[in-house]
Amino acid sequence: MTAVLFDLDGTLVDGSDLPLAVRGVAALIAERVPGVDPAEVVAANTAEWQELWPEIEDDWMLGTLPGEQLNERAWRGTLRRCRIRDEALVSLASATFRELERLAVRPYPDVAPALAALRAAGHRLGLVTNGAAVLQRDKLAALGLDGALDPVVVSSEVGARKPDRAVFDHAVLAAGLEPATTWFVGDNLWVDVVGASGAGLRSVWLNRTGRPRPDGAPVPDAEIASLAALPGLVAQDPR
Repeated sequence: MTAVLFDLDGTLVDGSDLPLAVRGVAALIAERVPGVDPAEVVAANTAEWQELWPEIEDDWMLGTLPGEQLNERAWRGTLRRCRIRDEALVSLASATFRELERLAVRPYPDVAPALAALRAAGHRLGLVTNGAAVLQRDKLAALGLDGALDPVVVSSEVGARKPDRAVFDHAVLAAGLEPATTWFVGDNLWVDVVGASGAGLRSVWLNRTGRPRPDGAPVPDAEIASLAALPGLVAQDPR
């Protein structure tokens, strides 16, 4: 059986509206705290993430820092940068952001037709994504994709993150697949293409913006500008 595994964020899920979720929380905080400018809250949130992310990236990806805990931590730091120390407001900001985040993410328009065409052709479809399991699986459920993909492998659940080949090996073995007949599609050359190629999978770089591949960057087995091209690409592969 030929299988096609996908990355999630930037490949299936369009998160370009996520800044709207931050601005929504900022507006809520400004309503609750007189004298606070929503723009100040947005700037504080950006600064907080710039400082926080290098410190917690590995813990979040590998599951030792739950997504909900990280969300609260980030909003607590954001509010403190705005001279606000109110734990009730931290909880409200965190919960509001999660709700707005669910509304902000959506599948790219080419996702449903591509999945349908691949499934109709008899290919098995799955997912390999980095991140906190509760957040990534929430995205799949909110978008109606949780039942469409099997296996679903999340880095925090297996203790390995892309580009480590272990996370790809886990997906292939769990599903009873063969690396040589398994494709992996992702938007990141250094994470998705490197990891998939290292595990013996056919790597496809989804280059939605049409940007040139940088000099010295990993070379995928194939490059596409849209998932619309994927069913034909897989069908043409002699293996």
